[in-house]
Amino acid sequence: MNWFLKDHLPFNCFILGLAVLTLQRSCHLFVAAGDTLSLGTSLRENQTIISKNGTFELGFFSPNGTNNWYVGIWYAQILDKTIIWVANRETPITSMPGVFSLSTSGYLTLSDLQGKVIWSSNDTQKAKASRASMLDTGNFVLIDTQNSSQTVWESFENPTDHFMPTMKLSKGLKLYSWKSLVDPAPGPFFLQLNPSPGETDFMLQYKNGVSYYSSGEWTGRYFATMPQAISDTTFRQEFVVVSPTEMYYSYGLTPEASLTIMGREILNWNGQLSFYFLVNNKSWNLVYNSPHTNCEVYGVCGAYGVCLAQANIQSCSCPQGFQPRNATAWRSQQWWLSGCVRRTPLNCSSINGSASGTTDGFLQFSNMSLSYDGVASQNTQESLQGCKTACLNNCSCTAFAFTDSNSAVCKLWFGDLFSMQANSSGGQSSFIRLAASDVPQLSPDADSSSSRVVVLSISIPLGLAVLSTLFIVAWFIQRKRRTLLEEDNNNDASTSLSTFTYKEMKIATNNFAQKLGKGAFGSVFKGTLPDKTLVAVKRLEGSAQAEKQFRAEISTIGNIHHVNLVRLRGFCVDRSERMLVYEYMQNGSLNNFLSRRSKEADKVLDWNTRFGIALGTAKGLLYLHEECRDRIIHCDIKPENILLDADFSPKVADFGLAKLVGRDFSRVLTTTRGTRGYLAPEWLSGVPITVKADVYSFGMTLLEIISGRRNSDLSVQESQHYFPTWAATQIHKGNTIGIVDERIADKADAEEVRRAAVVSIQCIEKDENERPSMAQVVRSLEGKSEGGVEQYERPPQVLVSNHPVKATKMETEVVYAQ
Repeated sequence: MNWFLKDHLPFNCFILGLAVLTLQRSCHLFVAAGDTLSLGTSLRENQTIISKNGTFELGFFSPNGTNNWYVGIWYAQILDKTIIWVANRETPITSMPGVFSLSTSGYLTLSDLQGKVIWSSNDTQKAKASRASMLDTGNFVLIDTQNSSQTVWESFENPTDHFMPTMKLSKGLKLYSWKSLVDPAPGPFFLQLNPSPGETDFMLQYKNGVSYYSSGEWTGRYFATMPQAISDTTFRQEFVVVSPTEMYYSYGLTPEASLTIMGREILNWNGQLSFYFLVNNKSWNLVYNSPHTNCEVYGVCGAYGVCLAQANIQSCSCPQGFQPRNATAWRSQQWWLSGCVRRTPLNCSSINGSASGTTDGFLQFSNMSLSYDGVASQNTQESLQGCKTACLNNCSCTAFAFTDSNSAVCKLWFGDLFSMQANSSGGQSSFIRLAASDVPQLSPDADSSSSRVVVLSISIPLGLAVLSTLFIVAWFIQRKRRTLLEEDNNNDASTSLSTFTYKEMKIATNNFAQKLGKGAFGSVFKGTLPDKTLVAVKRLEGSAQAEKQFRAEISTIGNIHHVNLVRLRGFCVDRSERMLVYEYMQNGSLNNFLSRRSKEADKVLDWNTRFGIALGTAKGLLYLHEECRDRIIHCDIKPENILLDADFSPKVADFGLAKLVGRDFSRVLTTTRGTRGYLAPEWLSGVPITVKADVYSFGMTLLEIISGRRNSDLSVQESQHYFPTWAATQIHKGNTIGIVDERIADKADAEEVRRAAVVSIQCIEKDENERPSMAQVVRSLEGKSEGGVEQYERPPQVLVSNHPVKATKMETEVVYAQ
């Protein structure tokens, strides 16, 4: 090496000088470490800056399957890259490397390989900046040169598709969806505060200004029609009105919740506004969608595309006589916005707007809802034929609908049709214009008045597919029900709920004479239907909470049946009256046999009856958690909500606080709901819950069934400690029989007691991951050890540590719910 340096000294000096010169010219390409870009520093392909707490990262990214590059912000610690902001969403870099820099002039710029500036903050920046910082909130900010406490530009004021905690979404600021899953260019859907002065609702709109969803007005605590999914213990909300034209909305996590969860709201590429939460940096869980189904989104299937929603799955199809405009996009079954086109062009010529000649026809669709953006016009025609002729006589008319139920109404549609929804509850018979060659012909002997108007569904193949699917689903449901439904005289009847009038309920209850009990939202009365069937009628009190419980009960238990779930027979909606009609349970609630203040307290349940109640309750919860179409979290398991029939068979009741969870999601974020003494620790910390919240409540209830004591009982002679803690200690010592109700202890089956005791303590573990599932609980109670709950061997200090050492007397009727 020495000889090379000596003999080639002039050449080496030249190389060294060139390197120094290159370094001097390129010094602005080196990025400052950490979370900041200073003046003259830049980022290239593999360089990023990260917020101080390590949550958010800014740099270059390329969507999967593309060669396009963008500068964006994402969550740094999540493997599945979640982009929350994009700088150059309309102008991707197609040849790397690109350069993202804070220029010496104080502006952000993005340049391609040739040095061409393709994006800059200059258009919206208030003044020059001295540095740029990636904040822990996900906000990327430029700091004022003159005032270090002021920002002159921030990504939160130039959002893309995400509405992040602490961001202020004000009037005039819009979120635009991505164009597709891999294209961050602005899509056709946008979200904004209602631009009208004084209005406080959020609107979801399509590119042509059509509004398809509104959050409802701000009530002071929440938006009127938004899902009640944000817990006061987890989120704070703020709506500030400066003037009728200047206002903003912001939300954020409470300090306690931010330790374990993160949240984000996104306007998806498919037009739905979705809220997600993430626990311990694992995976995103959906909390809610607005609108609820994607078929409610305007134009989601494009022009002439028909949306069909079944079992929360949305798909698009082209009606008969049409085909996909972009066959590749439709085959992906993800991006349908390109819509459909006619297979054969219409044959219509016009003179002064009227059709001078046409051989077009119409195809009829039953229960079809069409676009609602005002393209339809009323017509004075008073017959189906007249309405049809009116449409044929105008070459711009693409569809018509005619109804004559009360008075004749003829509606005409002009231009492309959007938001066509099949099997819509608000649908009607609609006639869509086709070339005559694409309209199926009726047989020669068909009625001549109908020969030119064919009544068909979307298409024969689609119709057959849908019918076949429904048949198969119905067959499986029926097969499942044969093993799960209670065998009674009504099993062969329709499962639909009966409706009753207030007068019928007044007669059935003898003017509400015999009260069976009173709950948080109303009273329960004994009644007799005309067929001599005994029923329990819950008459809800006129409040917003009662209305919410009424709807919750119908939407959950109204469509499910199981031998260990109380059966809802019908309901009454009559003016302000709201009543729920249940099967009558002769022995009332389990609470009657546990509460020392109850008149039934002297009736001591033997061990076999108690064990049967525990096992039946567990099977009812197992059905709710794992066998329903939508997973149901009851949220309020306690002795008061376990009813007993004439044979003391248990039935889980009172679904007013229940929460439905889609099968694709394991967690749900909701307001705290339930009863003190049975609330799982995760309720109190405000984190999203799972079915394990019910498991905890069941464990507390099972402990009470075994012991004959309430969990807040201070009468334990051995200790004045919180009863579940004392019971856990006894079980750990192997003294399971010591926690059994002394009135039946000598006749209790020791092995069943041991299994039930171990299960109860395992269910009330503080860590939800340590609790068994209800399937494991059932197997363990039945003595099937494989896959069940193992022998309890750990010290009791790990249990119920969220409770005070000394219990305080409390009313179990106190309900925490919104």
